[in-house]
Amino acid sequence: TDYEAFILKPEQTFAVLDLLVQPEYTLLLMVAATGVRISEALALKWKSVLYDQNSIRIKNSWTYGQMGSGTKTQASKSTVPMHSALAEVLKAWQAETPYNKPDDYVFASFKLRGKKPRTGNMIVEDYIRPAAIKAGVISVRDGVTYDTAGNQIKRFGFHCFRHTLASFLLAQGNSPVLIKNLLRWSKISMLDVYGHVMTDEKLAAQGSMLERIMPKTVAVQ
Repeated sequence: TDYEAFILKPEQTFAVLDLLVQPEYTLLLMVAATGVRISEALALKWKSVLYDQNSIRIKNSWTYGQMGSGTKTQASKSTVPMHSALAEVLKAWQAETPYNKPDDYVFASFKLRGKKPRTGNMIVEDYIRPAAIKAGVISVRDGVTYDTAGNQIKRFGFHCFRHTLASFLLAQGNSPVLIKNLLRWSKISMLDVYGHVMTDEKLAAQGSMLERIMPKTVAVQ
């Protein structure tokens, strides 16, 4: 597609998270760590958070105010791993929210008394985006959004964190098969779409080559 993702560095994600409170903190942390789509996260019920199995079962999606009986692809309808650090955060939120029964939504709408999940784009506009601006991750001038380098950002939302996770895993040297399985892609070629390389990584790679081909008297930073 023509979707142009904005990729955050880990420290930028931390900076945004540090400005959030519950439940937005837990929601963004889960999306950033697991790569689940926001529609899948909002459709999640507590009975699908499997603490004893260190996993989260993804079954449905919540889109445009409607609950879907499936996910975007067949490969998406599976489980995602849940690290103990993420599990502890989810447990803390479950203890805090009044909607903590097995059939309650993890991110239930308080306004609708827990009968439906919250709305993703409203969470972005009311919480995630303001936090990103305050953290200095993005800026807005004359209604246009920019990154720290002054490049225009066409879209900023939860999906950026899915791209960010894929790019981070790639930079860490993880195998394409592992990345495919973690993000529940139907085919490994999706890495061509999600696997962005940061400028710092490109400079480091270029520097490695320069170290080999330039005179030893020239220091390559």
